[in-house]
Parts: sequence; structure tokens; C-alpha cells
Amino acid sequence: MGSLTKAAEEGPSAAVDWSDEAVIYVNGVRRVLPDGLAHLTLLQYLRDIGLQGTKLGCGEGGCGACTVMVSCYDQTTKKSQHYAINACLAPLYSLEGMHIITVEGIGDRQRGLHPVQERLAKAHGSQCGFCTPGFVMSMYALLRSSKHPPTEEQIEDSLAGNLCRCTGYRPIIDAFRVFAKTDDSLYTASPSENANGQAICPSTGKPCSCRNETDVNANESSTLSSVKVYLPCSYNEIDGNSYSEKELIFPPELQLRKFMPLKLNGFNGIRWYRPLKLEQLLYLRSCYPDAKLIIGNSEVGVETKFKNAQYKVMISVTHVPELHTLKVEEHGLHIGSAVRLAQLQKFLKNVIAERGSHETSSCHAILRQLKWFAGTQIRNVASVGGNICTASPISDLNPLWMATGANFQIIDVNNNVRTTAAKDFFLGYRKVDLKADEILLSVILPWTRPYEYVKEFKQAHRREDDIALVNAGMRMHITEAEGNWIVSDVSIVYGGVAVVPLTAAKTEKFLVGKKLDDGLLDETFNLLKEDIPLAENAPGGMVEFRSSLTLSFFFKFFLYVTHEMNIKGLRKVGLDAANMSAIQSYTRPVSIGTQGYESVGQGTAVGQPMVHMSAMLQVTGEAEYVDDTPTPPNNLHAALVLSKKAHARILSIDDSVAKCSPGFAGVFLSKDVPGSNHIGPIIHDEEVFASDVVTCVGQIIGIVVADTHDNAKAAANKVNIEYSELPAILSISEAVKAGSFHPNTTRCLSNGDVEQCFASNTCDKIIEGEIRVGGQEHFYMEPQCTFVWPVDSGNEIHMISSTQ
Repeated sequence: MGSLTKAAEEGPSAAVDWSDEAVIYVNGVRRVLPDGLAHLTLLQYLRDIGLQGTKLGCGEGGCGACTVMVSCYDQTTKKSQHYAINACLAPLYSLEGMHIITVEGIGDRQRGLHPVQERLAKAHGSQCGFCTPGFVMSMYALLRSSKHPPTEEQIEDSLAGNLCRCTGYRPIIDAFRVFAKTDDSLYTASPSENANGQAICPSTGKPCSCRNETDVNANESSTLSSVKVYLPCSYNEIDGNSYSEKELIFPPELQLRKFMPLKLNGFNGIRWYRPLKLEQLLYLRSCYPDAKLIIGNSEVGVETKFKNAQYKVMISVTHVPELHTLKVEEHGLHIGSAVRLAQLQKFLKNVIAERGSHETSSCHAILRQLKWFAGTQIRNVASVGGNICTASPISDLNPLWMATGANFQIIDVNNNVRTTAAKDFFLGYRKVDLKADEILLSVILPWTRPYEYVKEFKQAHRREDDIALVNAGMRMHITEAEGNWIVSDVSIVYGGVAVVPLTAAKTEKFLVGKKLDDGLLDETFNLLKEDIPLAENAPGGMVEFRSSLTLSFFFKFFLYVTHEMNIKGLRKVGLDAANMSAIQSYTRPVSIGTQGYESVGQGTAVGQPMVHMSAMLQVTGEAEYVDDTPTPPNNLHAALVLSKKAHARILSIDDSVAKCSPGFAGVFLSKDVPGSNHIGPIIHDEEVFASDVVTCVGQIIGIVVADTHDNAKAAANKVNIEYSELPAILSISEAVKAGSFHPNTTRCLSNGDVEQCFASNTCDKIIEGEIRVGGQEHFYMEPQCTFVWPVDSGNEIHMISSTQ
């Protein structure tokens, strides 16, 4: 590498011999990616070249409809690796040197269906079919990456990042269960034999002659239509894939290809770099302090797509070996910041198997937490350092790094390395202790000591692929003193309760030196309420529930530690049977479901469990949806101009800069709406485009059209709107005080003659006064309202009269 001083003067191109040649393979076809596509995701590229089986669902890695399989060659193990990713988040250039396989690449109706596709179709595993290609590719990637048949639990885990709103998942799981290992006798070279030498059918357990029937017909290599009984797939020990004689192999060119540092460009001046050495990365950091470091793009991709974040320089650190370190050292584990979470999972499993249990309590806790961290596709690309530096208040791992006493190694552009404790790293909302010229190098996770226990906690709306409402990491070390076991060190950290992971400092100080017994709980709970306060208007809501979780988590941790002491004979009093469930990690059996139906009709499809007509199209990605329809020539794309204020008056709208934007075709505001600008189902009280006052963030003010969607979005962001903010009215009482009433609020619901009822004194129950409207603490007493019960009505209200 050249002189850094000279390079700084001449720009980054002088520092290293950057290449702009990007090569990928898609379904076995070599493709050279032109410069200028740094803004594209893999999904956009695939659909642009006609591979529309990969669908756009949520666009943020949560639904799995865009799942594809990526293959790369590991120069260390000399083997190809296969894993599923979300194409909607993967930057196109991040796949350079890799092989991408989509649902079209594994089978279609002309060439024949892959067994995964055929099984899903025949098991009625698709209905609308939009999510189906994603399920196919998740299962396919699991089979390609497995040296041995996966278990049913592994199959379900691999599908955790895929959502389906139609099937209820039962037929999908049933379809893929055939690929699972359930009984070793199913995987022998020949069927088992009984004492008489007769072959035993693996399906019925009875003597049979199905030896030949269970093999795939050699002349029907494209499908498994001739299979009478499904046997497990054959697995290749080198490539780790099933049906290896039919699969697309990893391209030899990519296996022999030498990686080069990349420098490419994208829309709107975006620059993309891929350094190969730490030195190159640090140099780029010195040149572009505001550059975003990219690994899985699971956070930055969402920011740029949905939050209009603009990052002019992005640096992919996926090929910097110094950031991919995984080492077992004397004092703990050395984990590189670019290590993918899926890699960390495998590494921790090996460490736990090789080290003593007293050293790996923190490893167990992190591994258990990772099981519920996002979906498989996200874990396959998201990194340790990315999750740390994102500094999300609801990060599942950051409370654990803090609780376990982990340290972060940070390096600056001058190769100076400093170490900071994880508990001191998070400074504020999305702010960390990293200077502009520094990057996170690695994480040092210390071994736990004898009688030191670490536990993880997470509560979300659902178990799999969901963000936490509250999470926590807790650690406690107990020692013997004068015949008693006391707390010598403790760490309690909560996430999801503040802008940063919050340490229960008063509680920790109180617990140190205390004897671990049931008497501690009441005082500890009171201190926790002080340490972890949640205001009534705390972001995220559900304040009472989340507050109760902070106490519940500690209670479970207390029971967990005392139970471990019981196992080691350190306590004489065991746990009540009612409390045992609190210390057990969540597990569930493999999903089981049945469908009952009566087969009726003879010689007709009516009443028969027939595969529906679209199934084969859906499992191969050939089914066309509205989004797959080719756009006509000279098609224009639109982007909305949205309000950035919650309640404000529009003073002016300046679209002059937008009109100079590339590809701009037009901008339309309220004055351009023909006829009335108001709409509504009954009362036309809603504006199409806001003309004077906006009442929420995201309210539509106008629309911009351009030749491409990217150009339309860029132009829409250039429309400058000047506001005058208006006071917020947040309660009914404030609305009354301000005279802010809903239009046409005067309503009268009546049944009978109210006036006559009063005049004739025929009502024996009359209530006059104020009506309480709202909850227990925030309510409004509406004046001048009367409820009337006629004599013969019992307690049923028949007449209501209101002046407001």
C-alpha cells in the first residue's frame, strides 16, 4: 500500500489498486455487473433481469418472500458454503464473487421440478403462493448446507424467517418433513430385514418388496413423480448437498478467482468500497469519517429505504480478515466485529462442547438468546459489530455483553488500539463511544468463574423473528463466607426500558455481600422499581406490563441461581414444583397437525384432494402477480411528498430544486387536483393533498413523477416545505378548552318522545349531570347530558339527549 500521506493528498484511489470489475453468477450464468449500481439491492437486480420468482414483500428482511441461496468459497476450509439470505436487503455489489441461486434455478415446469418444489406443491403447501418461493429457497438452502439429513427441529428453525398468511404452516411443515431424519433405519442402503430375511418396509414396518419402488426412476431425473415411498435425500460429504447430481455446482471460476479491492459507484453520487485488509479499511475511514460500514445491511438498508437516510460512501468490510477473528484464548473468547451471527452460533456450540460448564455460562446465555434473534436469513448476514454499533435500545445482545463484563477493542486510523468496557460503550440513543476515525475491532468475552451464573431474558409479541418488548442480561457470582453463600458480584442490565441498555446500579450495590435467600426478593423488587422507572408516556406503551417484566426477569434469575446451588448441594431447601417452570428455557415439541376430510366422488375431481392448478407455477416462481407485470414503454414512477411535522400550517412549498432533478416529469399538489380536493366515505372531510394544515407526520402533501422510481424518490425529497408548527392537543379536555371539535359533532340519538317523557313524568329514573369519558386517570366530564329510562325498560337505555 502506498504512502498514507501521499494518498491522503491524492484521494483514496492513490492508496491501493482498486478494481471496478464485479462478477457474480446467477443460476449458473456468469454476469459482469456494470459500474453505477451501488444503490441497488440484489432483489432489484434479479427482478430487473427477469427473475421475478423472488418477491418483494416487507422490504426489511422480516417476511422471507425474497429468500435466495448464496454460495461462496471458503479459502480456509477449501469448501463451498451455502446459506439463505434476504435479497431485499443485500447490496448488489456485496455479492461479488458469489453464486446466487433463485427459485427459477432449481427447477421449473419445463426442466422438471426439484424435489423440494414438488413436495410443497403435492402437499398443498401453497395457497396464494406469494410467499412460496421464499419457503422453497429456505428449505433448499438448508439441504445444500447440510452434510447429513436435518432434523425436524432444524427444518422448522430454518423456516422461522418466512411468513405465510394463508396456510397456517401445517402443510408446509408436512411437505418438508420428508427430508428430515427421524429414524436411522430409513437411511440404510437397503430396507431392514426380519428374522426370515424378508425386507421390512420403513413406512409400514411390515414385510414388503418395495426395495426397487422406493428408488427414483433414472429416466425421470427431473422429478420424483415415480416415488412410491419417500426416502431421505443423498448427501454429498464435500459439498454438503442433496441430489448433488442435479444441483448447480459452485462455479470453478469463482473458486479460483482472486479477490480484488473494489471501488464502484451508484445513483446520486454513492460510492461503494470493498477493502481486503484492515490497513485499507482504516485508510478509507480516515478519508471518509462519515462513511457507513456495511456487513449484512440489515439496519442501514432499512434506514435508506424507509427513513430516507442518505449515505454517500459505504464500505463493505466482509472481506477484512482481521475483523473475522474467532479465537479461544486463555482469558476468554476473541470475537471479530464482522463475524456473522450464524458463525458465532456454530462457534459457541463448539466452545461449549470443549470447555467446562463453569467457564461457559455466558456462552450458553448468548447462544440461547441468538436462537430467538431475528430469522435465519438475517443471522446469516448480520454481524456482531453491526448489532453493537447500531446501539438499538432493544438489542437482544447488548444487555448480555454488558452483564457478562465483555470488553470492546477499538482501533483508530493510526492503528492505536484501546479497550473499553461494554457497560461504558453506549452513550445515548443510537450513540456509542466511537470517534469518527475509529472502528470496532473485536469483542473480548471473559470466561465465567466457578459458581458464576449468566442468564438471558427476552419477551416479545411472539417467540420467533420478532423484536423484544423488554430483554435483559444478568450475571451473579456467589462465594462462601463463614459458612454462608453470599453474592460477591452481580450485574443486572435491561434493554427496551430506556434509550440505552440500563444497569440496575442500586440493586447491584444492595445485593453484593448479601446472603442469597428468599428474604432478598422484596427489597430487591423495591429497588428495581427505582432503578428501572418507566414513565406513563414511555415510548412503546404497555408500561405496566413492561414494568412487571423487569421484576419477573429477576425473579426467574433468582430461582435459576438458587436451583443451580441446589444441584451442587449448596442449599438444603429446594424449589417448589410450581416454580420449576420459571427456570426452564422455553422449548416446544416439533409441530404436529392433521387435516381430516372425506374423499367423495368417483371418477371426478370433485371431493378429491387434488393439487390446485397454480401450485406448480407457485413453487417454481412462474406464477405472475400484479407486481410481476411488465411495465409499458415510457412508464412513469411516482413518489409521495410527505409531511415531516405532526401538526403545522404549511407556509410555502418550493419545488424548484425538484424540477431540476434527473428524470423529473412533474409534481402535483392540492391546487392541481381537478374538482374537489376532499374525499371521504360519508362526509368529504379529508384532503387528497394537504393544502393548509397537516395533522400527522406522513400526511400526503403532493406527488412527484419521474422516469424511474429512484429518480422520483430523489426528486420528492428535494421538495422544500416551510411550516409553522401549531400547538398539540393531546386530550379531550385540551380540545374543549381550545374549542377544537370534530366537524358536525351535534348528534342526537333518540327513541320515542323525550320531551313528552319529561312532561308527563312517566320516567321513574332520570339521571342528569356529567358523563365520564375516558380511562381512570385521563377523562373528560361532558356537561348537559341526560340519560332517560322509560318505566317499562328495565335497565336498558332507550333515549339519549345531548347538547354536545
